[in-house]
Amino acid sequence: MKPPVVLVHAFPLSHAMWQAQVEALAPQFRVIVPDLPGFGGSARQVKPSISQMAQEIAALLDQQKITEPVFIGGLSMGGYVVFEFLRQFPQRVRGLGFFSTRAAADTAEAREGRLKTAQKIQAEGLQSFSKVILPKLLGKTTMESNPAVVRQVTDLILASKPEGVADALLAMADRRDSTDLLGAVRVPTLVVAGEQDSFIPPAEAEAMARAIPGAQLHVIKEAGHLLNLEQPAPFQQLLTQFLAGHKI
Repeated sequence: MKPPVVLVHAFPLSHAMWQAQVEALAPQFRVIVPDLPGFGGSARQVKPSISQMAQEIAALLDQQKITEPVFIGGLSMGGYVVFEFLRQFPQRVRGLGFFSTRAAADTAEAREGRLKTAQKIQAEGLQSFSKVILPKLLGKTTMESNPAVVRQVTDLILASKPEGVADALLAMADRRDSTDLLGAVRVPTLVVAGEQDSFIPPAEAEAMARAIPGAQLHVIKEAGHLLNLEQPAPFQQLLTQFLAGHKI
């Protein structure tokens, strides 16, 4: 049986953002790329919750009869879900990947911003929102020189459901602070940041990696927040080498 690798998608996309990783890893790993609640083919939650998202990933592993510990990695919102999975199911974790994410909870200002954005999306849909968030998700290099990725990410955003995106904003606004988990991590951990990430600057990834015993930190040049889409080759190389090096 191939070792299981779980990759959790970013806001406001879907499992489709991992297509290149699925293709690259499939020969050696059982790759699981769930749609979080309200995205892709997944139903909405009754009450939006990052904690519940982690529980639904555990339930998915149960459905697929995966009982051994898994490598689980997440990008941005996906990373928040990974932290919750680690908090609730530490025995099910064999390795961790934190990509373009942070352990800290929202500040009061950031939380208020998410709530206002959720209200606006519910009233107006995703068209105007996609134009505002796109230059925050992608680095300067990508925005200026890679129109194919700009179109790809735009299409992924607009394929999402407004209500699912709004739910996710509410869930992220109410998530728990996970900085208390960092020093207690005892499994191999890969931390990757984008050099041009304006959402979560590399300095935050560097501080997080310092707090996790033995964590590997990498900053990918000419990448913004969605680094696996912007710089797929270096990202894939880092992930593949990490999994092989730790025999995951």
